[in-house]
Amino acid sequence: MTHKGTVSLETPRLILRRFQKEDLEQIYYNCWNDKEVWKWTNYAPMNCIADVVTNANMFTNNWLNAYEKSDRYSWAVQLKETGEVIGRYFGMHPDDELRQVELACEIGQRWWNQGLMTEATKRVIEFFFQEVGMNRIYAWHASENPASGKMQEKAGMKWEGTLRQGCKCNNGIFDKVMYAILAEDFFREKI
Repeated sequence: MTHKGTVSLETPRLILRRFQKEDLEQIYYNCWNDKEVWKWTNYAPMNCIADVVTNANMFTNNWLNAYEKSDRYSWAVQLKETGEVIGRYFGMHPDDELRQVELACEIGQRWWNQGLMTEATKRVIEFFFQEVGMNRIYAWHASENPASGKMQEKAGMKWEGTLRQGCKCNNGIFDKVMYAILAEDFFREKI
């Protein structure tokens, strides 16, 4: 594997790039202050912009400096059309031994059901397989949030199983529904 860090990626409608300090207000107002988004995350409560820094420990110097690590994958999701930051995409827990990474994402409710996160997920999967050399990419969602699973399926991931009461979100404890895609699946589809 060759870790590349959070490099800029593009899709037809999106730019995935590193967060900058000036993105704080947009990501807060477009995504993180929405209780419908927040309830499916594990973020500490963010009732104002200052909470993003003090409660969630994001947009601090340490958080932004983490981009210097070659295995840090945290993208701002930006609309090409307007330049607005509307969400976040994260490659978590990269494991060099198993050559795998976990995907997590959120997008503001105004942009749900438009295929934007499916578009982003396909591009992130492509990046991890073709440029980093991952073998397995996985994600999960709370059973009460099936739209997330539909997005994972549309991006080519396959259902692997359900862990009963295996996840805790801000909304409670739910079954954890697991999805993954292997490099062999991805490259077979590319032929």
